[in-house]
Amino acid sequence: MIQPLIWVDGIIGAGKTTVAKEIGNLLNLHVFQEPLNEELLKIYYEDQTTWGFSFQIDMLNKRFAIQSEAARTINHQQGAVIDRALPGDRVFTQMLMKDKKINPINWKIYEYAYNMFIQTIHPPNLLIFLDVSPEVAFQRIKDRNREAEQDSLLPLSYLHRLHSEYQILLNEVLSGIHPWSSQIEVWFIDWNEDWQPIKPIVENIKTHFRVLNFFYKEKQETILVY
Repeated sequence: MIQPLIWVDGIIGAGKTTVAKEIGNLLNLHVFQEPLNEELLKIYYEDQTTWGFSFQIDMLNKRFAIQSEAARTINHQQGAVIDRALPGDRVFTQMLMKDKKINPINWKIYEYAYNMFIQTIHPPNLLIFLDVSPEVAFQRIKDRNREAEQDSLLPLSYLHRLHSEYQILLNEVLSGIHPWSSQIEVWFIDWNEDWQPIKPIVENIKTHFRVLNFFYKEKQETILVY
């Protein structure tokens, strides 16, 4: 039986943490939340040139540990939901590289580690991208009022850049150019309205995995016949 492994992704302020928790609760899936340390996050936003590489390599290691734990969870016959996975995290590092806030040597170090990790992870069967405009995300960030995410540290222009970089990643996933992305189903969900019901998404997830497991069973039975 195919166990669900779902990545929930989106720009900062999209609402992915809440959505991941609700999907996990309603479907009895193990939820892996973002491994954020707000103190480190604050100094990262205050001075990305000094702390960009250190912060992102730390996040890469922590996310890889989460991916590894999620794979073990699936092996024990329970599905899992991950709140932003390795490829989403790389978007942030790539922005730092493009802005020359990390030097080319550190970018090569990051890319080497990322490419080694991404080849060993258990890829998801479903990637849910919460499609939220930068303006809506900006307001949600203001409403949750984290010290590390004040306007001066996380301006609207940054969210516009982030949204654009995510579109590049998602187009690459849809085209299957990454070895891990060829079998992934990608759902774009408009999540601009506050307090949207999660149950329709959950019902669609149930249907998706019923279909996956139907064809998986058919394939296994065919193999046994031969």
